[in-house]
Amino acid sequence: MPGPLAGYTDGHTVETENVLRSWGIHTFLKAPLLRDVTRPDIGILGVPFDGGIIRSPGARFGPRGVRNASFRASLYHPDYDVVPHEILRIADCGDVVLSPFSIDDAYQSIAKAVRRLLARRILPIVVGGDHSISTPVLRALHAKHGPMALVQFDAHSDTSDTVYGHPHHHGSPFRRSIEEGLIDPTRMIQVGIRKFYARPADNFVRERGLEVITADDMRAMGADLGRTLAKRFRRLKGRPIYVTFDIDCLDHAFVPGTGGPEPFGPDSREARIALMALAGIASDIVGFDLVEVAPPLDVRDQTSVLAAQLLAEMVALVAQSRR
Repeated sequence: MPGPLAGYTDGHTVETENVLRSWGIHTFLKAPLLRDVTRPDIGILGVPFDGGIIRSPGARFGPRGVRNASFRASLYHPDYDVVPHEILRIADCGDVVLSPFSIDDAYQSIAKAVRRLLARRILPIVVGGDHSISTPVLRALHAKHGPMALVQFDAHSDTSDTVYGHPHHHGSPFRRSIEEGLIDPTRMIQVGIRKFYARPADNFVRERGLEVITADDMRAMGADLGRTLAKRFRRLKGRPIYVTFDIDCLDHAFVPGTGGPEPFGPDSREARIALMALAGIASDIVGFDLVEVAPPLDVRDQTSVLAAQLLAEMVALVAQSRR
């Protein structure tokens, strides 16, 4: 990468990668590109796969879009009063090299990449990609932690069954993960839900005992949203917890760049409050993903910019738990 900005003579050092965004390699949240895999506390891993999309593709470009937009994200979190880079060693681990033609092959590549991070005690934050990628990530984590609790921010339950003969798609990751024993459904909380595509998916949620907090529930909590969610999340404490954030959890007005947009959802402020409500259980979180950002469908990078800031929120969440 280029060095200090040439000709800057007032006694201050300015790194060009922090000023001229057309220079250098854009990494997630300005984190160093991974050189020594044994060093980071957090590894941000891109998964450019949208082979599980049923409707509008484009999420394969999510990691690139979020990387570029993350140069605008704030690295200081005023509510936690932390600068994550001062507490954690954070690295961009690049993108998983995978087949765009085979879900099974892609899943193997994704799980292998996550296992490599876990073997070095690196907490993975995975940026997709469509929501089907959660399944191989959970498979890798399950091998280390066993059945996990899960917090899912989403407009959809993602508990649908086979579609057109295919069991794995972006509407089925949590049905498959529950069936495989990767997550404990009685320790699973869905937040922002407002659409079940079919009655069987709804029945599956009820029969397996998932806790559902709808978008209407969130709005009814009003000024107590953060405190109420924190109380609901607290019952997961003491278990390994995975957090998955589908960008379509937010109202379509805030996230035009996604393949499965839904109206009547939370706004960006409410999404931030909901993530911050995880602070009390952050020490138990073993991994995150952020999925369904589709830059080709976006408007002036609106969705990518918001996703990048949510990514920064996830990193800050871990940092405040380790200071």
